[in-house]
Amino acid sequence: MTGTITFRPKRSKKALQDTFGNVSATINQMIEQAMVGKASVQDWRDALKNERPTITDDQWEQCLRPE
Repeated sequence: MTGTITFRPKRSKKALQDTFGNVSATINQMIEQAMVGKASVQDWRDALKNERPTITDDQWEQCLRPE
């Protein structure tokens, strides 16, 4: 199944085509490269298995401080 994704590049369409040729194919290739080795469905609970990062007391206070 395919879908359509749009984006607003900072460069002109002509500049992208001149550089990459088939822009859609290039973007699809970049997406595939980025997703290699990643499970298609990830369970959010897997993040709980990771070691918790250490934070300073100042960082902890920032999290608790109301805006």
